[in-house]
Amino acid sequence: MNKLVSASLVAAATMLLPVATSAAKPNIVVILADDMNRHHPGFNGGPVSTPNLDRLAREGTRLTQFYVHAVCSPTRAAFLTGRYPFRNGMEERSHGNDVAGMLTDERTLAEALKKAGYSTAIVGKWHLGNWHKRHLPMQRGFDYQYGLYGALISYYGKTRDRYYDWHRNEQTLREDDYSTDLIGRECSRVIASREGKKPMFLYVPFNAVHGPDEAPPELRKKYQAIVERQAGDLSPSKQRFLTLKYAMLESMDLAIGAILNSLKAKGELDDTLIVFFNDNGGRQENPPYRGGKGDTFEGGVRVPCIVRWPGRVPANRSVDGMMHVVDLFPTLLKQGQAPLEQKLPLDGMDMWEVITGDKESPRTEVVHSLPGEHSDTGVMSIRRDRFKLVGKALFDVDQDPAETRDLAAKHPEIYQSLRKRIQELENERRPPEIHTKITETITTPLLVFGKEENAIPPSWLAPYLKALPPSAKELRRMKNKSKNK
Repeated sequence: MNKLVSASLVAAATMLLPVATSAAKPNIVVILADDMNRHHPGFNGGPVSTPNLDRLAREGTRLTQFYVHAVCSPTRAAFLTGRYPFRNGMEERSHGNDVAGMLTDERTLAEALKKAGYSTAIVGKWHLGNWHKRHLPMQRGFDYQYGLYGALISYYGKTRDRYYDWHRNEQTLREDDYSTDLIGRECSRVIASREGKKPMFLYVPFNAVHGPDEAPPELRKKYQAIVERQAGDLSPSKQRFLTLKYAMLESMDLAIGAILNSLKAKGELDDTLIVFFNDNGGRQENPPYRGGKGDTFEGGVRVPCIVRWPGRVPANRSVDGMMHVVDLFPTLLKQGQAPLEQKLPLDGMDMWEVITGDKESPRTEVVHSLPGEHSDTGVMSIRRDRFKLVGKALFDVDQDPAETRDLAAKHPEIYQSLRKRIQELENERRPPEIHTKITETITTPLLVFGKEENAIPPSWLAPYLKALPPSAKELRRMKNKSKNK
């Protein structure tokens, strides 16, 4: 079966993704990590072997004040639309068993680049709507799709709560290998099989190192030994957490190496604009900053970002100008010679001269989160210049990046000004789609995400799901049920 799958995917990729030969329009490859802790990769002095990320950092420019949102879907939507999630309908994450998705009148980066002559592919995690066809990647500008529609799948089993989630071009796909490895291999196949003259936009949103925490046995064994030698006062649960996160990160780095090697083999590595960033702060801690995933403190929203394009982007350099993930939209469109004009106004700004030259960032404001009953973007927060409001606290992040000193009482006029700005922005919020469980809208069993795929599931799927061992969540439920008897 695997040989047949390989042959069919190469054929499909060959038809869909032509090769870039024009120097005027670079290939654009955007690699997104999921929940990576800031201090874990080697280029930030971490303990994990990440030679490929280290190479990108060494050969590119690092953006040291690059902001995203506190959780995954809002960041992904902001990147692909150049607009804040309170405008594009993705303040609340897609929850798996969920019909809602990103608002369909939003213009995506893939749509804009496709119109400018690019072939477009997504290989990895979508997480902007996983049920209705209108929300899926191939309706949002992507010629080619591979990976998961949602989040939180098991790395080997490809399921979330016993619902299957692995696809190619809106067809349910059975593959049993580790998902990070599969994403790397698929990218290599897509790159190797392209023909023609079109430039390529390849979006690679890994689900690593997001939970569930699973890692290849050989890497887990390697980092278990390292963590045990350095354990000190670490609890067994913390040792396990670090062991798995370290192993998952090295696995992702190996997959990124496969992508770089494939571009080199094609003779296109140095003609490709590569961007790497993280979707939100890692779980638990992200020194030197305070907080992590789900927080609007710096540790939850200030993440590594690297841009590499030899001859165009300076090597081994850092840029400290304030930027937000929405800025990638106009910045990349400009380099792809795609028009910026559109019906919905952008929040993003073209940062190319900031990244490549000595121009100061034009950005003076970053909206981290607005208050709202269903918002997943964290405690309300906004930054203007050096001052940042987080809930009822005010910080000077230039002087106090760890956010330890509340200055609200010292600067009441700034505090009130930022509160007023939050209220103004609340009036600009667009109504999102209603989040309803898929299982409340259908009469047949939910086996796989994607409404059309679930209507006609492959014959192997139901027996496969039935044979799966209980998940950790199911084991907890059974344990609690037995306690209550």
